[in-house]
Amino acid sequence: MKKYLIFILLISVIIFYQSSPISNSVVIRGVSPDFLLVAISLAAFILGPIPGQIIGFIIGLVIDLISGGLLGISAFTFSIIGYGVGAVGQKVYGNNILITITILFVATLVKASILSMLAAIFLKPGYFGYFSQGKIFLEAVLNSLIAPILFIIITKIEGRVKS
Repeated sequence: MKKYLIFILLISVIIFYQSSPISNSVVIRGVSPDFLLVAISLAAFILGPIPGQIIGFIIGLVIDLISGGLLGISAFTFSIIGYGVGAVGQKVYGNNILITITILFVATLVKASILSMLAAIFLKPGYFGYFSQGKIFLEAVLNSLIAPILFIIITKIEGRVKS
C-alpha cells in the first residue's frame, strides 16, 4: 500500500508541475519530456502489469478529459503501456538503470505509434505526425534521461518507507 502512495504523490506532483508555467523550462527544440509517461512506466515497472495498467488508464482518462479531445485515446494508449512495461518488469530481474532507460525509450516510441495509428483512424486519415521531424526520438531520449533520476529517487524513498 505504501508503494501506491509513493506513486500517487509522484503523479500528483507531476500533474501540478505540467500545469504550471515552470514546465516550459525543460524544452529542447520545442520538445519536452513526457513526465506522466515516465511516471506510469516506472510505476508499472516496479508494481507490475495490472497496477501499471490501472494507473495508465486513470491518468490517460484524466488527460482525455482535460484535453477535450477524443475520449479514450490516451486512456487506451497508457493502459497498454502500463501493462506492457509491467509485464517486462516482471520478466527482468533486478532494478537496473540501463534497463529502465531502454524500456522508457521503447515505451515512448510505442506511445507515439499507438497515438499516430489512433489519430489516423479516428481523427485525420493518413496522419502520422508523432514521428514527423524526428521530435518523437528527441522526446524518447529526454524521457530516457529523466527516468534514471526518478528511478533513483523512487527507490530511495521506497527504501526509507520499508525501514
